[in-house]
Amino acid sequence: MDLNNEFLRKDHSKQKMTMIGGIVLLVLAILLVSVAAVQVFGSKKNAEHLNDVIVRTEGEKTNVPAYADFDGFFQFASYGDDLGYYIAYDEDYFYIMSIAEKDYEYFAKKYDETDGAVRFWGYTEEIPYQAKQYAIEVLNEEMEDENFVSYSNFDDIFGDVMLAADKESNVFGLKSMFNKKGYLVFPGLLAALFGLILFFAGKSALKSYDNLFGSSDYQGQRVLSEINSGTAKWFNDLRVYLTDHFLVSIRSGVSAIAFTDIFWAYITRHRTNGIADYNFLTVCTKDGKRVSLGNGRTAGKKHRAQTEEEHSEILNAIYEKNPDVLIGFTKENQAAFADLCKQLKQK
Repeated sequence: MDLNNEFLRKDHSKQKMTMIGGIVLLVLAILLVSVAAVQVFGSKKNAEHLNDVIVRTEGEKTNVPAYADFDGFFQFASYGDDLGYYIAYDEDYFYIMSIAEKDYEYFAKKYDETDGAVRFWGYTEEIPYQAKQYAIEVLNEEMEDENFVSYSNFDDIFGDVMLAADKESNVFGLKSMFNKKGYLVFPGLLAALFGLILFFAGKSALKSYDNLFGSSDYQGQRVLSEINSGTAKWFNDLRVYLTDHFLVSIRSGVSAIAFTDIFWAYITRHRTNGIADYNFLTVCTKDGKRVSLGNGRTAGKKHRAQTEEEHSEILNAIYEKNPDVLIGFTKENQAAFADLCKQLKQK
């Protein structure tokens, strides 16, 4: 495709870079999600016994994938309807564990079906101060010794971290990617979203070039010839060419409309939060399509005056080339275009 026109070449290159940028973001998204998946699905091999985490003196002690084989557990506190705190135990030690209330029946059923200790998986967390208070009261009552555990020897009895237990599939499955490893997954999903937007925006724009100039199509060659002729007028801020027979927009792709194909044209005023920021031309064609082009700034008197002047010049040119065209937004023109679209549907 030989685009021997400065503005066409620049926009075409820009759309290529947009599509490439989308591909780069998609690759980045795949890498981020892959790393998160490796961390999650591989973390089971690296999970540590809860007691090993408790007794070590170096390294992170919270948010560590861990497990423990408990002979039994009993509840000592709860917070609303969401979370229960339990004293769990094996043949050697006591531990603190939390279980979501909705999952309690799942773990209780595992005890019913298992002869012996049950393995719990989860992540280590700090033990809340209030939970410590209740655990001390309950265990002392259970042991019938009010001095069995206190704040001073709490870590010796229970350890300094607890196990936030969850279903094994949640700890090492897809759900975990959106919980403990979300710091990689969510950026990955955002990168994928923006990557897809950029990729398809660039691809769609490039397709418009292929549709108009990608073959020996007579109209495409004619449009290109008229753009490069000495009679064509370029509106730089609007990114529009006014040629002898076409209205050509070069903004995130290219589109060309023959003056003879235009049924109705008018100015649309855009506002953001009630403040006028730009106007654009809406061109309705005889085949029932609406095309928006020629975005021009209206913030500030200078920009507004220039945009209004250039839009008026284009509308006048359309009328000169096609005296049958409807100009301006009126109820009559709107009704006429609605009738046209109705007739097209009936054919």
